[in-house]
Amino acid sequence: MERKYKLKSLNTAVSCILAFLLHKFCHAEKICSVPSEPVTIKENNTIDALVVRINTTTKNVTLTLTENPDNAFDLRGFDLILKKRLDFETLLNPEELTVQIRCNKTGSRSITLTVLVQVENINDNPPLFAQSKYTLDVNELTPVNTSVAQIEAKDDDSGVLYYALEPALNPYFRLENMYKPNILVNKTLDYDIVQQVTLTLYVQDTPPLSPPGQITYKATTTLIINIKDIDNRPPWFQPCTRVNIGTAKICLSVGYKGRVNLTERQEGPLQLLPGPIYARDGDKSRNEEISYKIVRGNEDNIFQIDENTGNITMLKPADIAGPISLTVLASQVSNRDQFAATSVNIEVMKKSRNPPKFERERYEAYVYSNSGPENMVLKDRTSNRPFRVRARDDDFANGINPDIRYEVQYSSYVNITTDGFVLLKKTVRTESFALQVRAVDVSTGESGTAALSVLVLPPVGVQSPSEGYRAGDMALLGFIMAALLVLCLIVIGYLISRLKKRNPDTLKLSEVSIFSSSLLSRSMLAAN
Repeated sequence: MERKYKLKSLNTAVSCILAFLLHKFCHAEKICSVPSEPVTIKENNTIDALVVRINTTTKNVTLTLTENPDNAFDLRGFDLILKKRLDFETLLNPEELTVQIRCNKTGSRSITLTVLVQVENINDNPPLFAQSKYTLDVNELTPVNTSVAQIEAKDDDSGVLYYALEPALNPYFRLENMYKPNILVNKTLDYDIVQQVTLTLYVQDTPPLSPPGQITYKATTTLIINIKDIDNRPPWFQPCTRVNIGTAKICLSVGYKGRVNLTERQEGPLQLLPGPIYARDGDKSRNEEISYKIVRGNEDNIFQIDENTGNITMLKPADIAGPISLTVLASQVSNRDQFAATSVNIEVMKKSRNPPKFERERYEAYVYSNSGPENMVLKDRTSNRPFRVRARDDDFANGINPDIRYEVQYSSYVNITTDGFVLLKKTVRTESFALQVRAVDVSTGESGTAALSVLVLPPVGVQSPSEGYRAGDMALLGFIMAALLVLCLIVIGYLISRLKKRNPDTLKLSEVSIFSSSLLSRSMLAAN
């Protein structure tokens, strides 16, 4: 019984001690308190901004900061405040800053209060590109939708960025989408058409259609895209006519032609039409070195070609008259797969001993000033016979060479027909003009010339002041004057007869009138 009593007394004592300690602990817990929820603070806050107020249940409580992230907080009385601006981008863990405060009171157990601070990120940094200008190289004929480059901007606010490419209507490049600045080829590139494209890449940190008043930061960079000419075309013989077949471009040459004399070896390069053999690289800017070779038509080894210049020379005379057709190949020295062929037609002819020669060295012809286009120039002043020139070729028995063609030089007023007639091209506004007529033997290239002076006559029926009056003109004038005289005499006689009937004193007046008429008649006879 006594043992049970002692055990019960011991349990009671322990319970009292525990109750006392629990009372003390609970009392200490109630000395200080803070809200249990995290406190949200926007970055770029003002200094001394209030974070939280510490609640106390008694006086004489001492507060001490024991954990102060980034040394950003301070105590002012029972207020936890910020003593500097918070920057979301520079904090190690801005979404959860743990601040601890020790709460002390004499005679009470100290406690530690924990304040969780969350820093809210705001849009306060502009996006930035690493460079203000990017230079990119893209080969022509790069397939459509091929990526050229992906140029991203960096934003410390870590938000979504929106991109745009200007000019928006540029046909050659585009963005993959507004969120991804992947530059894609939008159209087949041709170096002959475009060598460089300059674009501006824009970025902003808010959607393009943001509400009014929303802060938006933007940045730009310049894209210079150089189109590179690739080796995709063979040599082109010059001159040539360009033809487009889809996206491909070719240049068509009509070939070359020349002449040599039978049984004669011509010294130096052959003179060809429309010019010497020449091919250039079809790729505009590459200008690859070209070499030349005769691949067909030179079985008798009459000709040779300079592989560097393309000039054709003769190794020996041709002994058969007629055409020789050569095929010449031009190829790139660095890439023999890029080649082109053309024809060179050489006419072997019997040598001409006499060039065309006009019948006269100088000619004179006439044309009326009111003559219009297609009117013929005349042979002389008094007839309408057309003017005609002829050139002889003494290599022919009758002097007529069917291969002679006529040309006009140094004048824009006239043309000449194949038969040698000269026609006006337009009305002539000068008193005369001069030109040169040329006769060309198209089979040999030989020619002869003659001078032609054309005098411009007044229109038909209009007398030239420099020629004076002709006899017929004077007779007509005399007839007209005589008729006028007779008419005057009739009128005067009629007036005199009327006056005699009225007043005899007018006789003297009539005599004076007759005398005057006599003088007028004599003067007209003298003029005739």
